[in-house]
Amino acid sequence: RCRDCFLEVELCSICQVDVHSRNPLHWIETWNGDFFERTSLQKLGLTIHLGHRGLPCPTTSSATPVAFTIVHINGVHNVSLAFCSCDGASERYLQLLGSRLFPVTYELPKTAFTFAVLKDFHLHTLCSKKSAYDYYAKLVRQTSDVSPASANDRYRELLRASRVWMDLESSRRSGSDHGLARDLPQFAAAAIRSPLCPACPQMGINVTAGDIAEMGHSKPHLLTLYLGGDGNFTLSSKQKTTDANDVPLNNGEGFFPNQHRFEKFIQKHEDLQLVRSTPPDSTGTCSGFKTSMLFQGNLGYRSSGVYSWTCLRHGLYRPRGTVDLQIGERYT
Repeated sequence: RCRDCFLEVELCSICQVDVHSRNPLHWIETWNGDFFERTSLQKLGLTIHLGHRGLPCPTTSSATPVAFTIVHINGVHNVSLAFCSCDGASERYLQLLGSRLFPVTYELPKTAFTFAVLKDFHLHTLCSKKSAYDYYAKLVRQTSDVSPASANDRYRELLRASRVWMDLESSRRSGSDHGLARDLPQFAAAAIRSPLCPACPQMGINVTAGDIAEMGHSKPHLLTLYLGGDGNFTLSSKQKTTDANDVPLNNGEGFFPNQHRFEKFIQKHEDLQLVRSTPPDSTGTCSGFKTSMLFQGNLGYRSSGVYSWTCLRHGLYRPRGTVDLQIGERYT
């Protein structure tokens, strides 16, 4: 019987495989003589075929399926996967994407996440602030609540795949891949992934030079963009020396500026560089400046907080208006 199907009908193993040819990520329970024991469709003989609408590829009918791991909303599944090997067939990672499976790697993928589980994890991080560790622990419990260690560990892969997924979602929703930047002013097109406030006056979008000439003197408040800034002086960040490949995917197209340009700007201004060693008498007698105390000595910090600009009327963050602070609460 299948516990994921709407109608829980008891069938033989051959019929279960036939019924689940298009639902290969359901959990099956088989009667072992004493009770219903959970098993997988892979153990019943189901093979997932790509490239021919679920049918076997005619050129690989006798080929051995690949042992594959698919992470879905209801757990971590070990499946047998057969790729299409026809002349002119797409790469394996493209075949997986065409089946709504997000591969972890482009070369010889052996693990993939369904689009559904990546979207579900993204919503959990936004709505309930759930961490990747807690979310994957939930998936492991759904796989086997009796023996969680039996599930394949794909926590590290979830971190990598979800990061790329969220970046692709941001690119798709912003319209940058559809040429929307061609119709925007340069300042808005350069940071297209961070939307401008639609209600505030934006030159070249909802306000023109003619509007300013006509109403600028009589009603200046209607055409004025009011901005305000505030900082978080406890949101410090340490250097990551163990991951040299940890680079920003959205570099300068969102709320933070281009990292390379920002570092060059900091290098030109010595008074803005991060304080590595603070003299004993530089903190003064005020106990409120606790942030500067964190940077006494070389503690491996890369920033001492963040500072952001927003529109005061509606509270939307400005494109490239958030930067990493370098010297504690001395941000001006």
